[in-house]
Amino acid sequence: MDPLIIFQIVSIIFLACLCRQPFLNFPLDDDFAIYTYRARFAEKGFRWKDDLQIIGIPVWKMMIFDKVFSTYKKGHISIRNLQTFFHGAACVSIYWLVLVVTQNPWAAFTGGLLYSFYGTSPDLTAGSFNFEQFYIPFIFSGLTFLLNGSVFFAGICFGFAAIAKCTMIIYPGTLIPLVWVYYGGKSALIFIFATASIIIVSNLVEWKLGFWDAKSLQQIKTRMATTLRITKTKILHFSISLEIALLIKQALPIWVWGITALTYFVTKAETLWLATFTLITLSTIILQRAFSRYHYLPWFALLCAGCGLGADWIIYQENVLSRIVAAAFFITLIWNIKSILFYYLKPTLNETLVQYEKYDQYLYIPRLGKILKRLMRMRRESNERIFVWGTFSQLYHLTNCPSADNFLHYTIGPWNTRDLEGFYDGIIGGLIKHKPKYIIKTFPDFNMDKLEEITGLQYELLRVVLARFPVYRLKSSTPTIKNSISLSWQSKMKQMEKLTEGDWHAPGLSRQDLERGELKKAFKECRNLLRLNPEDKEGNVFLGEIYSALNLPHQAEKAFEKAIQLAPKWPELRSQLAKIKIKLNKFDEAVQLYEEEIKYFGTNHKKPMLVGVQLKQKKKYKEAFESFDSIRKQYPECYDSWELCIECLTETKNLDGLKNLLRESQSIKSQRNRDWIYTLIVKALAEADTTNRPIHETLNLYLEKNPENGILKYAEASALENAGHPSNAFVLFKEITNSSEQFLDIQGNAFFRMARLAPLEEKEKLLKKCIKLNPSHTGAQSMLSEIQETHGLTNNSKINTDANTEPSNRICPENPVVSVIVPNWNGIRFVGMCLDSLDKLHFKNFEVIVVDNGSTDGSRELIEEKYSWVRLLKLPENMGFAIACNEGIKTSNARYVVLLNNDIEVTPDWLTELYEGMERHPECGMGTTKMMFLDNRDVFYNTGDLFHSWSAGGGRGQGEKDIGQYDQENFVFGACAGAGIYRKELFNQIGLFDEDFFIFAEDVDLNMRSQLQGFQAVYLPKSKVYHIGTATVGLYSDRYVYLCKRNDIWVFIKNYSLKMYFKYLRSIWKHQFADIKYFTYRGQGHVLFKSKWDALKLLPKMLFRRFQIQRSRIASDFEIEKHIITD
Repeated sequence: MDPLIIFQIVSIIFLACLCRQPFLNFPLDDDFAIYTYRARFAEKGFRWKDDLQIIGIPVWKMMIFDKVFSTYKKGHISIRNLQTFFHGAACVSIYWLVLVVTQNPWAAFTGGLLYSFYGTSPDLTAGSFNFEQFYIPFIFSGLTFLLNGSVFFAGICFGFAAIAKCTMIIYPGTLIPLVWVYYGGKSALIFIFATASIIIVSNLVEWKLGFWDAKSLQQIKTRMATTLRITKTKILHFSISLEIALLIKQALPIWVWGITALTYFVTKAETLWLATFTLITLSTIILQRAFSRYHYLPWFALLCAGCGLGADWIIYQENVLSRIVAAAFFITLIWNIKSILFYYLKPTLNETLVQYEKYDQYLYIPRLGKILKRLMRMRRESNERIFVWGTFSQLYHLTNCPSADNFLHYTIGPWNTRDLEGFYDGIIGGLIKHKPKYIIKTFPDFNMDKLEEITGLQYELLRVVLARFPVYRLKSSTPTIKNSISLSWQSKMKQMEKLTEGDWHAPGLSRQDLERGELKKAFKECRNLLRLNPEDKEGNVFLGEIYSALNLPHQAEKAFEKAIQLAPKWPELRSQLAKIKIKLNKFDEAVQLYEEEIKYFGTNHKKPMLVGVQLKQKKKYKEAFESFDSIRKQYPECYDSWELCIECLTETKNLDGLKNLLRESQSIKSQRNRDWIYTLIVKALAEADTTNRPIHETLNLYLEKNPENGILKYAEASALENAGHPSNAFVLFKEITNSSEQFLDIQGNAFFRMARLAPLEEKEKLLKKCIKLNPSHTGAQSMLSEIQETHGLTNNSKINTDANTEPSNRICPENPVVSVIVPNWNGIRFVGMCLDSLDKLHFKNFEVIVVDNGSTDGSRELIEEKYSWVRLLKLPENMGFAIACNEGIKTSNARYVVLLNNDIEVTPDWLTELYEGMERHPECGMGTTKMMFLDNRDVFYNTGDLFHSWSAGGGRGQGEKDIGQYDQENFVFGACAGAGIYRKELFNQIGLFDEDFFIFAEDVDLNMRSQLQGFQAVYLPKSKVYHIGTATVGLYSDRYVYLCKRNDIWVFIKNYSLKMYFKYLRSIWKHQFADIKYFTYRGQGHVLFKSKWDALKLLPKMLFRRFQIQRSRIASDFEIEKHIITD
């Protein structure tokens, strides 16, 4: 063989293996998980037909894959190595085809090289197991043999292609007439014999292994019936044209040049082989319903072969046109490779995974698997059977828990054929037999109540993971009267129809936490989702809905704005944002949003809403009511229109209109919304009638007419309490808690209100009941903590708060909510002041951790002697503020960590305000305080950290006199670590303080890292402290200058993107030169030089940390730059 050809083939195979390498440890997809399921659980004795219904015929082929899989620890690597082998074979087969057609090795080399890269096109093959990878070498080799006249070997190849995927029988079936025409009848018979012999032998093996029995045939029919139905989901919920457009974008050069070259050669060719092969390949995509991108893999192979044919034309042409075509091809090729190179260089980063068609499987399912394993370990239920509704069968692999059913897939209706009886028996029969401990709904269309009715298995919702995946745990099992498996197939299909009711037959969000009032849980899971994928469209919409439910309109506004930015073509988003804008009195913006909604989506019913908002803005309430009322009558489930009608009628004091509205509200179908609207109207009537009777009496009159309305009863109880009738209010609240008809969140709130009215000995029990129904009830949690702390102190002697005289008797709680961490180094002058002020705090559920940095001035001994309630951590020497903080954070088990300088005096309400502020702002990772100078108490030291473009922090308001300009709660760049509160989970997400900073700017660095990860910071003005400032090192001492100026360099090295660095380069150098001038004048030029030199010494380490920070960041430069103060 020609050495050139050998070299080219080896090069093609090498590149093919190299391009497959990044995906060897890629997350599993559903197809890979199903095809390797039997092998994965082979150690449990699992068998085909019994533990997994037949899939991937012939089954002996699947048994070979089982052998290749071998062991579950490295089985998926073995299968992927096999895929790599076949990918290399496919590249060689394309090389051979082009070589036979053109007799040009370099043209063949072009085709083979292109497929070695584009054949690993990430969305076609990355984590998937698809049979296209296995039959491509056979069909292209078969075509090449036909072009050479070797019909027998061509038939063998096409026979093996049909083994790899049975639908590939279309190739030999269509090519037989051409073989007859070009090579004669005898050759056609040989071709048929060769193809048929492979298929016949395969079926004989299948028969011998027992896979031609009635059970096997029925399972094949079931699998076929479900496959045909599941393809409908693509048409129902996705755009095939968009999918094709994305595939074209991902491999644009071979689409453009491949199709052009194929068209040219097909029209110029003397035979029909290539034209027929092309038509068959396109037909297979259509016949296979084009619902998965990997079905286009053979087409990609053909396009690469076409590019090879085009290269032959370019090589033998010596005109300007050929050179232009070649240049254009290489330019588009380089551009395209560059645009998708991140798939290969960063294959498993979150920002890469979100680009895939199956992004939810690659990004969300591994996280779900980890959470499930943790839940199972906690309950000692590992290795139990589970059931996953939906296609995400990789959860069985990830949890090491086998499935309760033996079908392992998902389908939709219509449920109108006996072939689907096997699906019912596999799922329902498996559930009844194995009673799986857990059910995970990865698709929303599964009725758990109906499941209980059919199987007698009752499941309770444990958690909605990532706001997408409800996880249920078996609560009880009751035998059913009827044996479900013995029902007629028609009855089984009727049950499946009811069991799978729902309009959405694809993965999606679950709003169950929101619907049942678990707002804190809903927010936490939604935030976890958006940390994984900040661009999740549904997640951003859901976040806006949660903020709306939490009555946080500013945050809801931002969430919906981002949702519209991500999904500008989604209907109703602008309407939802418009409602938020109305609440914020941004009427002009609301009007514009309604106009856009009408323009883009033709939603005519929005026009009256638009008109109504404009009229209400102008205080034309009567006319506004008419617009809102027209919407209400036409769309009675548009509850915003009801509320706006109530507001307009209240403003015009139209009591008759309110009474008419009250009567019409009884037609609202949803009970909760009906009760809510009814209560709003009654409250409006009661407030308008206060001259005749108190509000609670009016509410009682209407409650007598509607005694089942728990929301109205709650409103009357609240009114009684406000009117000074606590005992009557308590009775009503108790009625709500005793009723089984009330909503759980209303009952939880009623328990809390009872606790406020109850004597001390009953409060704790009532608060615990409230928290049981509503664990996110912060008021109940705070009151319970305070009661428990107070109760703990009542049995102890009175606390002595005289400074530094006698030890305090303060008792620290066992499970504090907050840890206050005070780093100390030689702070005997002021640490006593700091700890004394902490001892006087009104907030009780906290601990104090002092981290002593090897003090030698007696402050450590002072703390041990006088402050026994303080946890004292002793470091051997002065290791710096950053290390001291980190050690304290590691020691703390509290939900919140507060960092406090030892030269600060706090006010009694300081910690209460910080804690309550963070509870009000769950979207914030940190909060900052109003910090004043200790010796000048009406002058600000800091009201939140700033950040300057030249990479320096700053204190907002520093040096300004307090005239009320910083009395408003708002968002800031970050918190000053001198008196800041942080969620413990913030440190888990972004890491601790950088210990190389020692002291100064470590909080600036943390603030920037926090912003890059999407956390916000809130300024809480009611929390006040008094600070000496630089008491430990001295203002502008050599030590201060050295540390500050060194650390400022590290901040921008770690946290600035290259774009930001070049954008602010002028500002950075301007201030560097200003520092040189100023500190040289002060005689500290040598200190400044040493700070910069030492900063550069650690450049490699800082660049590595920069890499880690930048690759995991969530926020864009645009979002960061909003906080940066420029020159």
